[in-house]
Amino acid sequence: MGFFDNMRKPKGKLGNIQLKSMNKEHTPVSLWGLKHLDIQADDVILDVGCGGGINLNRMAQKAKKVYGVDYSEESVKLSREVNDDLIKEGRVEVLEGNVQSLPFEDDTFDIVTAFETVYFWPDIEKCFGEVKRVLKPGGTFLIGMESNGSDNLIMKFWQHFIDMNLYDDAEITQFLQNNDYSQITAYIKDGRKKQEIIKEIGGETRRINDDYDHISFSDKFVEWLTVVARK
Repeated sequence: MGFFDNMRKPKGKLGNIQLKSMNKEHTPVSLWGLKHLDIQADDVILDVGCGGGINLNRMAQKAKKVYGVDYSEESVKLSREVNDDLIKEGRVEVLEGNVQSLPFEDDTFDIVTAFETVYFWPDIEKCFGEVKRVLKPGGTFLIGMESNGSDNLIMKFWQHFIDMNLYDDAEITQFLQNNDYSQITAYIKDGRKKQEIIKEIGGETRRINDDYDHISFSDKFVEWLTVVARK
């Protein structure tokens, strides 16, 4: 398995190295996305495509329990290592599984998150339906992406080498609407214009964000996207 294939499904030593790198490199966009999530002390959360497991650790600081699921054995292994203490405390659990058929009962989770992973989901609209199945009524689905579509050179470069699909906020919103999600809000962090754009069904609001000095040089040329919806 080559370098670019490993980005889709990390495997072996190379996959381990890439996952550890992703834990670091994806931190800014993940922390920004988590700002739009109101985690309560009694929440039970599922992170789909948990990768290197760092977001499990972050969310477990506030939630009652956080589950992670990934179809990569290497991701499951590293996620368990990163969260070893929390697993021993019963606050984190990591399973191998596929988003097309999540290994959980209906109406299980208060929150489901998906950071930097929906690019690789087959039949994404059907997968959104599977996420909805495991969400409790009124539960929250958060999708975090470091690109709002493919209209930038950086993401076009990666798409050329990796089997992935890039979506913009309108497409993600439509997939959610087709699955009857409600209260859909898209947050777009535009590094070029130094604005955060908040889009809700039937309206749009813009505001200046004050933390653009904390993102990398390359991230100033892409639009980060977080979409939050309710079951």
